[in-house]
Amino acid sequence: MKTQTHSYKGLFSPIPFLNSIPKMSPLTLAIFLLLSIWTFIHILSRPKHHKNQPKLPPGPHSLPIIGNLHMLGSLPHRALHSLAKKYGPIMSLRLGHVPTIVVSSPQAAELFLKTHDTIFASRPKLQVSEYLSYGTKGMAFTEYGSYWRNIRKLCTLQLLSVSKIDSFAPVRKAEVGSLVQSLKKAAAAHEVVDLSGKVCELNEEITCRMIFGRSSDDRFDLKTLIEENLSLAGAFNLADYVPYLGALDLQGLARRMKKCSKALDIVFENIIKEHEKIPSSGQQDHETDFIDTLLSLMNQPMNPHDEQGLTRRMKKVSRDLDLVLENIIQEHDQISCGQQNRHSDFTRVTFFDEPTHESP
Repeated sequence: MKTQTHSYKGLFSPIPFLNSIPKMSPLTLAIFLLLSIWTFIHILSRPKHHKNQPKLPPGPHSLPIIGNLHMLGSLPHRALHSLAKKYGPIMSLRLGHVPTIVVSSPQAAELFLKTHDTIFASRPKLQVSEYLSYGTKGMAFTEYGSYWRNIRKLCTLQLLSVSKIDSFAPVRKAEVGSLVQSLKKAAAAHEVVDLSGKVCELNEEITCRMIFGRSSDDRFDLKTLIEENLSLAGAFNLADYVPYLGALDLQGLARRMKKCSKALDIVFENIIKEHEKIPSSGQQDHETDFIDTLLSLMNQPMNPHDEQGLTRRMKKVSRDLDLVLENIIQEHDQISCGQQNRHSDFTRVTFFDEPTHESP
């Protein structure tokens, strides 16, 4: 009895359907595996829906990992306007892993920005605030609360008060006079003048003298650092929307933030050290600037009077944020139907029984 033998010479695999799969390069295989891992993490990290969870406003379906980021395009304001026509003035999006509520009608915006502004006053935590705002300690990025109110109070009373601004009137007058003289000389010589550039230089000189007590210094390229700071603050950072990609720094933004933060620290340290030496040097003609004011207040403790009760109420507000959002949606529906009733469902929320008054 003869035994039949089969030869698989020239075949990739003895399994027939594998023969139709093309060979993949290592890079393609690595990308495929990475996308598979990302999808798996996205599925695990999705919040579980509970029956008692408040229903979100209507919105488009989101994709894994990127959510609705692909729908914003190069002109996000126009894309959001088009989506609002379809899903209404209050809609929900998912930007990466960040749930987002978009408000596009004046009535709904008033509810968020005026009626319940303290509930939604805090800014989202961004990667740029961690590096360039000393861990969200700056007034622009810090969470709304006692710390923010005291910092704003310090700026309002000590740095930007009417008397403080008036004290810099001679500085502004001198700088404007210098600009006018330079324009007269250019006009007499029939030279072309970039007036926009001159005005920018004027603002830069006045700002430097108000903050640092002197004109811009060639030793510190502060203008370039500030421009880099603003560029990083306004850049689209994928790590803000897909947090687990932050460690990879795919865009190189974190590296630029660290470099800019280090350079700014060096400049500020040198300026502060120079100001600390002024009292011992006996300079009488030194202008009191913002740095001097901040140094004089550095060792004075803040007095957050009656902040414990406020903190307790703010924590309660944070816990009930979802309930607030649901009531806002209900109230907006009533407004759109012509029911202009000021006593809305918000009066039934328990934490509004304790109104919070901001200290002057």
